Amino acid sequence: MNETLTHLKTFAELPPALWRFAQHTMTLDEAERIVRDRMEHREERFLRIVERCIYGYPASPYLPLLEMAGCELGDLQQMVKHKGLEATLRTLREAGVYVTFEEYKGRQPMVRNGREFAVTPRNFDNPFARKHLSFQTGGSTGAASNVAADVDHIAAGAPYQLLTLDAHGVLDAPTAVWRGILPDSTLRSMLRRAYIGRLPEHWFSHVGWRESQYWLKYGMATGYVIFWMRLFGMRVPLPQVVKLDQALVIARWIADTLKAHGQCLLHAQVSRAVRVCLAAQEAGLDLRGATIKGGGEPATPAKVQRMERTGVHYISNYAMAEAGSTASGCAKPIDGSDVHLFKDAYALFGYPHRVDATGTTVPAFNLTTLLPAASKLMLNFQMDDYGIIEERQCGCGLEKYGYTTHLRQIRSYAKLTGEGVMLIGTEMVRILEEVLPAHFGGSHLDYQLLEQEDELGFTRIYLIISPHVEIEDESRVIKVLLEALGQSSSMADAARALWQHAQTIRIKRMEPVWTGRGKLMPLHIDRIPKDPIPVQGETDA
Repeated sequence: MNETLTHLKTFAELPPALWRFAQHTMTLDEAERIVRDRMEHREERFLRIVERCIYGYPASPYLPLLEMAGCELGDLQQMVKHKGLEATLRTLREAGVYVTFEEYKGRQPMVRNGREFAVTPRNFDNPFARKHLSFQTGGSTGAASNVAADVDHIAAGAPYQLLTLDAHGVLDAPTAVWRGILPDSTLRSMLRRAYIGRLPEHWFSHVGWRESQYWLKYGMATGYVIFWMRLFGMRVPLPQVVKLDQALVIARWIADTLKAHGQCLLHAQVSRAVRVCLAAQEAGLDLRGATIKGGGEPATPAKVQRMERTGVHYISNYAMAEAGSTASGCAKPIDGSDVHLFKDAYALFGYPHRVDATGTTVPAFNLTTLLPAASKLMLNFQMDDYGIIEERQCGCGLEKYGYTTHLRQIRSYAKLTGEGVMLIGTEMVRILEEVLPAHFGGSHLDYQLLEQEDELGFTRIYLIISPHVEIEDESRVIKVLLEALGQSSSMADAARALWQHAQTIRIKRMEPVWTGRGKLMPLHIDRIPKDPIPVQGETDA
């Protein structure tokens, strides 16, 4: 009943919010002014947010952490003044002021100095942000969770779209999107594009209207938002269902648009983008001049190279549902994963985190949000990601705004653990995407690891291979995989020995499993989400 009332309240508040939102269109000059002002007053804005949303909000989950660290508001203000923001955040982290990924998700209580605090994702909501939209996280590390969005926060993130597209020379390129309807966050992206006057020509959805058992709720909600957007002059296209195995439809749109305009832009998840490029290759379509802006999963070298072989220019994007777009692709990158951190909206540093299951320590990303309208309030939120963080002068168009912090080779350390079975994430990604396709054919889209309990309750690792990859001796596939794993590192070789002795790895002929949000993860754990959205190509195991 409470959930129903919340939805009704959201529906009632949305039209006036959208009307106000539709009254303004952001220009490139305005975006530049906004970012420069935010960068100039970055530390002041952080202190105002903390004063209002933490010290001025007794229910804040961060307040007891700051109290245990002996840090009052005046202490924090002095630290920022003398040390700077990043150094202050690192000092707080060392004093126990942080939230881990598992704590944030509500899977573990916060425990500091012997005291325990039970928290849920809702505890981290910004108490002063409004909730005009609701969508879900991807659920790639567990059950999906709901996230609210404030149209003011959507507008606040609009400059990044403009600045990124301008830096890559595709500001006015004809655009299409291949992303799902609600509960996917596509409508948030559509609103942001509407705010900068660059709505796509086509919205291709990999999820059909009736493919979820909750299709009525999500279908009505999607239609409701589209209705009001179009009524207020935001000409958002109606979603056209294009399943994962119909990527040729989008490849043909790209080819036709290139012939007419010389350039075009596609927004899609990384693996979906690769599907488009493979379909174009098979059909003999020329994609030179096309740009794809992707995200949702690591932009590994194999994926980027697969796209670039067709002539596509790839722009990496790094975002999380709870925080929004965090970083975007460098126009002069070191590699395809190279992105600029939006320092006016986020502070981020790496902090050593022990991954017990693998015995390794990774520099986990600790993220702090700096925009007052952010839906979630994050203060040293330890994400389940890690990677290279570096200050670098690259000379691309994004650098001139002060975006000198680069992130690349981003991976999830949570993916190194598969329900108690040790998995070597970085080594396995390379083997799945490069070694096996080179030996047996197909592409990285045809191989996946699935963790599943067998009929006796033993945890098995199934190497999923698409049926269309023809292999005479399947036992040789396991041999190649184990040999490649053993050559990767001493830790990987230890896993190889264990798996070989226990005969843990088995072959399963089926199409790799895509998540409900349309991601193809190298490791798929057989879980049943609360709100499953079947996707074309998924197979019940």
